[in-house]
Amino acid sequence: MVTAPVVIVGNGLIGAACAATLRGSGHPVITVARRGEPGPGHLSCDLTDAGGRAALARLLRDRRPARVVLTHGPSDVTWINAHEREAADTHAGVADLVAGSGVPAVLISTDNVFAGDRGHHRPDDPIAPANAYGRIKARAERAVVEAGGTALRVSLVYGWAGPAYRETYAGRCLLAAAAGRPTDAPVDQEFTPVHIDDVRTVVAAHCAAATVPGGVAHLAGPEQLSRFAFARLAYRLAGADEDLVRPCSRAGTEWATRPRFSSLTCDRFDDLPGLAGWSPIPAEQGLARMVAEMPAPTGLAAAFPAARAAGLAAGGGTR
Repeated sequence: MVTAPVVIVGNGLIGAACAATLRGSGHPVITVARRGEPGPGHLSCDLTDAGGRAALARLLRDRRPARVVLTHGPSDVTWINAHEREAADTHAGVADLVAGSGVPAVLISTDNVFAGDRGHHRPDDPIAPANAYGRIKARAERAVVEAGGTALRVSLVYGWAGPAYRETYAGRCLLAAAAGRPTDAPVDQEFTPVHIDDVRTVVAAHCAAATVPGGVAHLAGPEQLSRFAFARLAYRLAGADEDLVRPCSRAGTEWATRPRFSSLTCDRFDDLPGLAGWSPIPAEQGLARMVAEMPAPTGLAAAFPAARAAGLAAGGGTR
């Protein structure tokens, strides 16, 4: 059992979920993010500037954590394409800092390190970044892996993001379904969506392991879907009219800079604690779980009892 703290850099969808899972299993955790109340379990700092990164360096030096998990942004691919230098300062700058600290690290990386001309990439496939985000993450991967850490590439991660953060694609689809609004969804951008519960499970196992495995690993859902097919599935599970999802091309949309294929083949993680025989859940089960956990103000779970029942049957609970 790891008793030294785990430092989680970033407090968005992935960072917050991983912190909650680790704390729930008894791991001491220190989160690092711009938002949050300063205290023993949180360092509030802005990693986009040198002062914030220096504060993180001091934390690593003084506390000597067992692991550092890098989940921080920015992660808006469209914004990064227009602000590559600023994004690189944060992503690559923090990765270099952590690599030089000697603390074992797990970096959450991306499928965008591939050109996207085909799907189901494996960790040893040659990379050819599709955009600025992919180039920056590739730099961060090199720093972390060369220092003995793990770069964990994920495909599109979905789940409820919480009120302080931009909603995930799945959340946006379900909110639109609840309101009976149409959604335009590209037919020419495909991914292997992975539910946040699977991400938190695998990251927590990396933190519980006696040593970080090192190298590159892929974490993805079990099926390749277009954004259009994924959106229609979300509408159906919500009990809404699937025809409200309108097919379009990614050109001219917010996904124009994404590769044609953002899909990965998921690794097995049998050697990590508690993951023998583990496999990621399919999109239908993950989306049903989201419906069961729909934030109360929207009333979707109450409005669509069949979808709620499906989510509970899939193990979604009500959190």
